[in-house]
Amino acid sequence: MRKLRRLPVLLAALLGLALAGCGDRDRAQLPAETDDPFYVQGKQLQKQSRHTEALNAFLKVIDRRGENPSPESHLEVGLISLHHTKDPLAAVYHLRRYLKVHPNTKQAPYVLGQIEAARREFAASLPGRPLDDQSVRLGHDEDLRRLRRENEELRAEVAVFRGSAGVPAPRAPRMISLPVEMQPRAATVAPPVASVVDASGAPVVVEPGPAPVIEPAPSPIRPSPSPAAPKAAPGRTHTVAAKDTLFSISRRYNVSVADLVAANRAQVPSASTPLRIGMVLRIP
Repeated sequence: MRKLRRLPVLLAALLGLALAGCGDRDRAQLPAETDDPFYVQGKQLQKQSRHTEALNAFLKVIDRRGENPSPESHLEVGLISLHHTKDPLAAVYHLRRYLKVHPNTKQAPYVLGQIEAARREFAASLPGRPLDDQSVRLGHDEDLRRLRRENEELRAEVAVFRGSAGVPAPRAPRMISLPVEMQPRAATVAPPVASVVDASGAPVVVEPGPAPVIEPAPSPIRPSPSPAAPKAAPGRTHTVAAKDTLFSISRRYNVSVADLVAANRAQVPSASTPLRIGMVLRIP
């Protein structure tokens, strides 16, 4: 009776060993990776620029070989994912699987560079670009601060120029008025009937004639007086005191920084030249 009960257990054990042996034989019968028909097909599809179909062929090689290493297929899948299907995460995974099998191959530096490129491409798609070079970011910040500073200086100089020059607002066109003697006058009309009495006392009707037209006397054309030339302002100077700058002096005298530099070119070659206490500047 005990032997009959042990018989199913023995049969199940023998069946498991048989199946394991078949699986080992199937794995042992797998060809080399580069000789796999799907691998060969994938390389041919790559030459035809059919990258999506080539990707599927290499993935079939990886799936078919299971636990057996398939580094070449992982390398091809990683490169296609990076450069053609634009999947940087998949590219990093498969390229690392290649390096796990061949860490010291001659292609290792190239594969590491491709992993870094995939990592940066993925980071560039994220908001905020977290992997930007810090030095590049600092350089951009410095340029931005410099541009803002120059913009503020230009605004201040324009405000000073407008305040000193007083740009007039546009006016309406001026109307030309004629002299009184040249303005048109209404024609004088004589009364329609004039009663005149003759020697016998009988009224005589006289028809009025046309009223005489008086030609206006031409007015003499007088030349318009030329505008008087503005008098030059007396020369002004300013002695530089502590905390004086070109900008503060220009605001004080309502002149522009550029004009102030131009008037004192011998002492102040440019707007960035520092001022010395006691320096006498000429105010334009």
